[in-house]
Amino acid sequence: MQVDDNIMTDKLTNFILIGGVGVGKTSLFNMLLGIEDEALKTQALVYHNEKTVDTPGEYFDSPRLYSAIIQTMSDIDTIIYVHPSNSIERKLPHGLFQIYNSKRLVGVISKIDLPDADTNAVEEIMRDYGIEGEIFKVSIYSESSIDKLREFLSKE
Repeated sequence: MQVDDNIMTDKLTNFILIGGVGVGKTSLFNMLLGIEDEALKTQALVYHNEKTVDTPGEYFDSPRLYSAIIQTMSDIDTIIYVHPSNSIERKLPHGLFQIYNSKRLVGVISKIDLPDADTNAVEEIMRDYGIEGEIFKVSIYSESSIDKLREFLSKE
């Protein structure tokens, strides 16, 4: 994987990935940042630098851990919500995106290459959650889909 250094800006390094277990956050995190390590199960908050964060899905799936996500989001400019294309399960904690409504909110539909993908249904779910801006449809097997998200995140 080759990442264009011109796209790797300070703005790109100020985001948090949130979503349930197994949605592809760590794989996406690695692809966005040009990290070639194998994506392993995330056990705790992973910081690439002070303001680039990958979160464990358990923090999102378990109400007793919501405070960890909420606190971590406080210093981040961009919240990226990742939802797999093959699941219409609604897991987002009610009101989570309204806590920091001044932050840039981005939706990512992951795993669009799966045979049971239903990106339209997932996009509708994201809109219901209040994601009014950009929603990106990505596959870690499609560098161009990752590049579109990377370019968007690098914009001021």
